[in-house]
Amino acid sequence: MEKILIENEKIAFVDVGSGENTLLFIHGLSSNLQSWNKNISRLKNEYRCIAIDLPGYGKSTKNSTTYSLKDYADFLNSFIEKKNLHDVVLVGHSMGGQVAVHTLLAAQDNFKSLVLIAPAGIETFSENEAALMKASYTAEMVEKSTPEQIRNNFKMNFHQFPEDAEFMVRERIEMKNADDMKIYSEVVVNNIHAMLEEPIIGRLSDIEIPVLMIYGKDDLLIPNTFFHPSQDIASLVKTAKENIRNLKVELINEAGHFVNFEKSKQVNALITEFLN
Repeated sequence: MEKILIENEKIAFVDVGSGENTLLFIHGLSSNLQSWNKNISRLKNEYRCIAIDLPGYGKSTKNSTTYSLKDYADFLNSFIEKKNLHDVVLVGHSMGGQVAVHTLLAAQDNFKSLVLIAPAGIETFSENEAALMKASYTAEMVEKSTPEQIRNNFKMNFHQFPEDAEFMVRERIEMKNADDMKIYSEVVVNNIHAMLEEPIIGRLSDIEIPVLMIYGKDDLLIPNTFFHPSQDIASLVKTAKENIRNLKVELINEAGHFVNFEKSKQVNALITEFLN
């Protein structure tokens, strides 16, 4: 793992493989670059693969608790400039998908194509729904989550929790004793606020490059079953197709929100087919 200084933050990243295409991976909420291990281990044979820890996560520094999605987009485009990358394939999961769209639209010339995996931002929330969501999820709740709650939260991300995802649960439980746990908890909650406050739905039509969108058919997190019980993945796909002109959508059976980990072989094959 390497680190690079960008805007007073030390950004941790891995940079492996080689090839004509460079893939830049952006993890989701409450995650880190290790979530891409099963994708990079295969895709590095054909492509240069770079995954980063967003500021506030993983091995990157946490010099703020109020990072916006625009902040993350600025960090990523600064990273691309510092690393002298061109024609990047941007790959984002969940919150990372919403960040990816902000990053792309801030500097579209940097990118060749976009891969959105179970992206946040296609589903929208009313002002009242957003207010209720903000009020019901606090930093204290994150900080004081019990090991049982942590495990259950992770299980919600999968159709069937895989044994090789156990490290995610273990690391998250160990974080409860970390010196910066309070800061991390605030980062997570403020990122939720940022997702609600910085929508992308009205800007999707500005995307000029090809987009691949992948969902697990059994996603329990998107769309939100509490606020939008009548919506499903098909309704999100319909919305995406109405707004993105050059879009290919793939649905994977028996896969949850963390489809890139749970069904990595299928996801890797779809990305390879899309790029070729």
